[in-house]
Amino acid sequence: MTDSDTVSQDDAGTQHDVGVRHDVGVRHDAVIADVAVHATRPSAFGMRRKELLRSTPGQWSALLLVLVIAGLVVGLVTSLSVRSRQQTLTDLATTSGQLRTAAAEFHRSLSTADTTAAAAFLARSQDRAIDRVHYETEYETAIGEAQSALASMVAARDEDSDPGRRNLLGTLPGRLSEYTVLVETARSYNREGEPVASTYQLLAADAMRAHLLPAARELHEAARARVSDDQLSAMSFPVLELVLIGLLVGALVAAQVWLRRRTNRMVNIGLVAATVTATAMLVWTVVGAVVAGSHAEQSAEDGTEVGDALTDAHITALAARSSEALLLVSAGGDHPTGRYQQQFVELRERLVGSGPGSLGDSGGELDLAKAATDNPEIQQRIDTAATAADLWLSQHDTLRSAAGAIQAGAVEVLLGSPGADAFATVDDSLGSAVDDVRHDTNAEITAARSALTAMTSGVAILSVLTALASAAGVWQRLREYR
Repeated sequence: MTDSDTVSQDDAGTQHDVGVRHDVGVRHDAVIADVAVHATRPSAFGMRRKELLRSTPGQWSALLLVLVIAGLVVGLVTSLSVRSRQQTLTDLATTSGQLRTAAAEFHRSLSTADTTAAAAFLARSQDRAIDRVHYETEYETAIGEAQSALASMVAARDEDSDPGRRNLLGTLPGRLSEYTVLVETARSYNREGEPVASTYQLLAADAMRAHLLPAARELHEAARARVSDDQLSAMSFPVLELVLIGLLVGALVAAQVWLRRRTNRMVNIGLVAATVTATAMLVWTVVGAVVAGSHAEQSAEDGTEVGDALTDAHITALAARSSEALLLVSAGGDHPTGRYQQQFVELRERLVGSGPGSLGDSGGELDLAKAATDNPEIQQRIDTAATAADLWLSQHDTLRSAAGAIQAGAVEVLLGSPGADAFATVDDSLGSAVDDVRHDTNAEITAARSALTAMTSGVAILSVLTALASAAGVWQRLREYR
């Protein structure tokens, strides 16, 4: 083979390779172009979906789905919101309400214990056996009630967000125990006729007023604030829920207008029924909210506010009575009496005010309690307490004069008639009024909860009916079209 033949064969091979590569390149470019075309072209599923949504059956199916979901979601949101208010009212009847009652009872029981411990001490010192047994029994009862109320608050202290109050609750059982030990020590020395007995009784009173009563007042105010917050929450109007239901009604009306234009039919029975049930849900929610809010407001204004005013007056009366008794304890033991007299004057003015008489424009706590209520029975109890308070307090000057002369005579003024009977009337009248107000408050809360229960059931039923009626109305047109 010559060199020229070899070169010719090499050239032929080269041309063949170039041709093959050219064909491969062309096919590759074609594949790339085809992929690009398919990538930019809508998929068959996407095209079918768009065509379906543009079609009348597709639009009606979408409308059916939207109306059903909207009806159920609005009903669910409204029901959950109402249940939240129900839980708030349940807390008022149980958690926060019971803690407020426990705090008030703790405060009142401590004040009663302070008063009756001093009165029992004086009765023993003057050999008044009947009075001694009476006041010692009342003291033991008051201490038992205070311990029970404190136990309730301690058991629930983890729910308190304030670490200071939690720590305070942790110290109170020990403080109360220290107080009872001092009272028992004073009673023991008094039984033996030891002069140091009055010192221990005054130490017990100081412990009560320096630690226990201020702590009780703080806990009472915190419990009141918590109840007030719950009441405001319970009285709130369901604005968002009503807006959602209103939007649902508007959507149903708009759907009917749209269908009428598409079908030339004036009425769609299913959508009309759905609109009626949605409107009924709107009205039902408004009525339920108004009724529940009214009862919750009554529980706050005629219950909690009046109860707080009565409790304040009751505790002030007990504190004034205690100051009177401690004045005689200190006088009998040759201790200074000035601070107890000053305390009594301040407490008397707080109770009945500085004006003449017991009621009217004097500005005392009894006046405030009567002005806070329009319940004739409660007002009558306050009038009874005020009249008795006038009689009791009018004996104080006689008691003070006797304290500087004959101790037995001063004790007779304090523990005998008419002063002791008058104070007992004040104590009983205010205590029973507080109990009546608490009963009325719980009744109003129960009524509010019942209204919300009916509201929840009604909304749930009406929302389901709205969804079913909407589906039936649109499905009827969809079936006719097919």
